Amino acid sequence: MATRPPLDAREVDRFDALVTVDDADRVDAFLDRCVTGSTWLAQIRTAEVTATVTDRNPLGTFEERICVCLSFRLALPVPVEPGLRFRLVADDGSDLTASGVVRPWGG
Repeated sequence: MATRPPLDAREVDRFDALVTVDDADRVDAFLDRCVTGSTWLAQIRTAEVTATVTDRNPLGTFEERICVCLSFRLALPVPVEPGLRFRLVADDGSDLTASGVVRPWGG
């Protein structure tokens, strides 16, 4: 049986992620709110930490309505590794949510 390579987990306060909106009917509201400087509550494992969007880019030829690349700065360092799934919740009471996956380091 093949063994998995060890996870490249790191305690970081910045990371890049691929994100999709949880409710397809709210994509436009999410994209309007998810701008550079906006803040969200990131639920990463058992941690809940404020995440500020530092950059937003489309993923290649995919429309942002399908998937968007976001860069975050966290209020506190949190251990993550590429491929880790997490959730974003709007911190403005709008009930917008999105699901994300941490991108490989240096990507």
